[in-house]
Amino acid sequence: MTLIVTGGKVVTPEGARYLDVVIEGEAIAALLPPGEAVRAHSGAELVDATGKLVIPAGVDPHVHLLVGFMGQRSVYDFGSGGIAALRGGTTAIVDFALQRRGGSMLKGLAHRRRQAEANVTLDYGLHLIATDVNETTLAELPELRAQGVTTFKVYTVYEEDGLKLEDGQLYALMAEAARNDMSIVLHAENAGIVERLRGEAVAAGHTEPRWHALTRPPIVEIEAIGRAIAFSRATGCGVHILHLVAADAIALVKAARAEGLPVTAETCTHYLALTDEALERGNGHEFILSPPLRDRANQDRLWQGLVEKGLQLVASDEVSYSAQAKALGLPSFANVANGITGIEARLPVLFTLGVDQGRIGLQRFVELFSTWPAEIFGFTGKGRIAPGYDADLAIIDPVTRRTMSPASDYGDIGYNPYSGMDLTGFATETIYRGKVVVRDGVFLGREGQGRFVARASAKRPAP
Repeated sequence: MTLIVTGGKVVTPEGARYLDVVIEGEAIAALLPPGEAVRAHSGAELVDATGKLVIPAGVDPHVHLLVGFMGQRSVYDFGSGGIAALRGGTTAIVDFALQRRGGSMLKGLAHRRRQAEANVTLDYGLHLIATDVNETTLAELPELRAQGVTTFKVYTVYEEDGLKLEDGQLYALMAEAARNDMSIVLHAENAGIVERLRGEAVAAGHTEPRWHALTRPPIVEIEAIGRAIAFSRATGCGVHILHLVAADAIALVKAARAEGLPVTAETCTHYLALTDEALERGNGHEFILSPPLRDRANQDRLWQGLVEKGLQLVASDEVSYSAQAKALGLPSFANVANGITGIEARLPVLFTLGVDQGRIGLQRFVELFSTWPAEIFGFTGKGRIAPGYDADLAIIDPVTRRTMSPASDYGDIGYNPYSGMDLTGFATETIYRGKVVVRDGVFLGREGQGRFVARASAKRPAP
């Protein structure tokens, strides 16, 4: 079956220009001058992209679907969360498989794949959350690598939830990962500082949401990032810094990359759109996440980091706790489930604040949303519109604006962190493996259509 996307401005690695995109089966077959493909394939299915932009569908390498944390459960599972992602122009994600303390990494991977494959609706890979590193679990690395897991998630906080990895174990994991052409993705916060400041605040009766940020000052993140870079230098292991928000840490990443170390970093959509002023709102608890929101000056520096390529991608760090679940932790910030939803909003938020407001160009937008996430996290065949690549496309309307509200999300989350914002760049169609699976927000596919992707080694962009 031939599908032709015609009439749109197509963003390719060589630039944005008007082209017909010819799709055969699950792959892009050709890019032809406007109208030529339609004349050559008279019986093909057509998607009219007139007045729209055609971009490679998004790759979001940092999402949490079907997750339980701090006593709460997410709204989205791999079916509904995948639909939300597809509505937001994203066709591939990386979620997480948990190794329980004292347990096997391989068993954690097998369990998570069973959970996902019951109803997953898009392509997915998995980071393996390492919580117990010893001789037995290190011996599992070659088999994990053979099964297409190339990254380990490491937490340097959350000991109370059985997630924190001590430095000795982290160093051993990084050394062995480097030998197996694997790398780590890091939640970088200094646990000792967080625990001390949080305890002092709660003991003094400071329980309002703003104290979540005050008890996690930027040094918490900066120190942990510097430590991980030092370990990378010593072991040769690649490190990707998750959800970087402390802008002073960008210089550490840039220096490491200039040195030739295999280090990359992301920021997240919410850090680019929201500031710590949100914690002062009546619903401030809904904006509790870690690392926390920072001030406007810090936000401006994050944008500059994207422009100067000190940051390599923008992820969602999707966690769809409902408004009700977030409120259950009150009255103390210390008990509110950390996390915020955003898998669907990543596209319009980044497009509006980036391209529409003139901070970044179309090419850079596509790098951050699609190309570099695909390459850094080993999704070969994704992230570009070129012959031979997967036929994963997002067709977006760069003109029509919508005001965000809780109704903007797929499913019943009950709040939207971007409520009241006027955004553009929404996907009108999402094409996944050569089929239109979303049109005007309506899911046309089926649950279970998604696939596990065995990911390749990281291809990091040059500094």
